[in-house]
Amino acid sequence: MRPDDLQHGDVGLQPERTSLAWMRTGAVLGAVVLGFMRFVPGPGPVVATIGLVCLAPALVVLLAGRVGHRARVRGLVEGRAPYFWWRNLAVTVTVMVLTISSVVLILTED
Repeated sequence: MRPDDLQHGDVGLQPERTSLAWMRTGAVLGAVVLGFMRFVPGPGPVVATIGLVCLAPALVVLLAGRVGHRARVRGLVEGRAPYFWWRNLAVTVTVMVLTISSVVLILTED
């Protein structure tokens, strides 16, 4: 197999789909955080603080989806696949914090 046979036909296509998927993930995570802030019962300042802390990673993931696009295109052209593991960790930790906080706030509601 020649090296030319390994070239991707459209070097922007796969990275674009990945970028869009991460942007959707960040947007949905932000919507979940806003839903948490609206519907979870509890003291207002506590819910607002947890929500704002969890909104930060959602915004970072949303913005990084677009910023990382160029790195993915360059990586695909060079034959490597960059992996941004911190985004997976940010989404996982944010969902866990929201889940645990929701359960605690609901169970301790008067």
